[in-house]
Amino acid sequence: MSDPSMEFGNKVKSQVETLATEGKDANQIAKIIIDADPEGCNYGIGIVLDTRGQAMATSATLLKHLRAEIEDSDRGDYRNSAAFMDKLKASILAWQRVPEATWDSFVLALPSDAGTGAVNAAAITALALYGDIGCISVEELSWPGYKAIAKSCRVVYKEFPSSDVLSDTGMLPIYQAGPQNTTGQVIDKAVIAERAASAASAQRLVILDRAYSGFEYASLLETKGYNTIMSMSYQHQLAPFIEQGAPVLIAVSPTKCFRSFALRPAGMLLAYIPDPAMRKQTTNLINAVMRARGSAFEYPSTRAFVKAMIADRDQLEQEHAFALTRLAEAAQIWSTLVHGTDIEPLFSGSYSGLFRNPKIREGADITLYNEHIYPVIADGRCRMNVTGIPNDEALQQKHARAFARSCYV
Repeated sequence: MSDPSMEFGNKVKSQVETLATEGKDANQIAKIIIDADPEGCNYGIGIVLDTRGQAMATSATLLKHLRAEIEDSDRGDYRNSAAFMDKLKASILAWQRVPEATWDSFVLALPSDAGTGAVNAAAITALALYGDIGCISVEELSWPGYKAIAKSCRVVYKEFPSSDVLSDTGMLPIYQAGPQNTTGQVIDKAVIAERAASAASAQRLVILDRAYSGFEYASLLETKGYNTIMSMSYQHQLAPFIEQGAPVLIAVSPTKCFRSFALRPAGMLLAYIPDPAMRKQTTNLINAVMRARGSAFEYPSTRAFVKAMIADRDQLEQEHAFALTRLAEAAQIWSTLVHGTDIEPLFSGSYSGLFRNPKIREGADITLYNEHIYPVIADGRCRMNVTGIPNDEALQQKHARAFARSCYV
């Protein structure tokens, strides 16, 4: 006999089971069930949330440039940012705190569809360059989109332990260059150094997915400042590859950093290739991929992003810092509230970023739904957005207790 106090949670679980039989995936289900609950708190969504549980405001800097770009789009001609690419490359590399001495070894492209488009274009480029790759390999519990990219590229998809180094030439590694999506784990510097050494020795491209620039050091923003934590992020995630001369395709996303979810400008694909002959060959392939993807001409939001990054990078960086501040404050709330519980380790120095993905106990889904809490629940785990924690202290404590009771590491 079911517990009467869990009536609402059981009702939602029944809805989840029905939706699953209709072919909906866990992310789609989470969206549907929270939209049906006026009291629902969204811990499943993959965006930066404010203290009311709502999407943070879109970058004012990007909106300003987009309005101007729309006004300038009164004639129906093809447009792109080809004339600005050198300035844009310099601005992006400066934002990423990449040493200027290395800039000549970088090639920049702007694949449509934000970070997803950049990763997709990187994968297509690497697969076209090498004829012996039959598999895209990613860290375990990674972003679900990698599986779709592998399928669309007609190669096998595999996951590997997050501490591993891949050297099999039949595999194309995608390493996340920041806190892991979906777990929040920050990969140890020693592992990254080994990965860089392997790539440098083989002189074969690997992909670095940089969706969360600076997020691993958000907690240090208040004491260290933005410039320092971005430099620390570069040293942790990118410098080992660049300093060892490893050829890499770096897919950089503007979405989480500049809160451009609604605008969806292009992603940034940075190819770092020290060898001139290999760089020329890869550049030709990237150009072909861009043409085939339809990215040779750009949406107004992409052209606006280009102009904003060149003219107003300082303001964009301030907006990036604002998002990092929200993340740091939310993570500190969690750290305090779950102290001494089974999920305390998820808010230690080994974890950062937007998500955590603990294991769940039996009945956890009903417990969480009953409290109007909606993470993404799948495969015995619970993906929770750290910034979903509300401003109301009573709700904070209630939610923390529910997660701590339902989840473990």
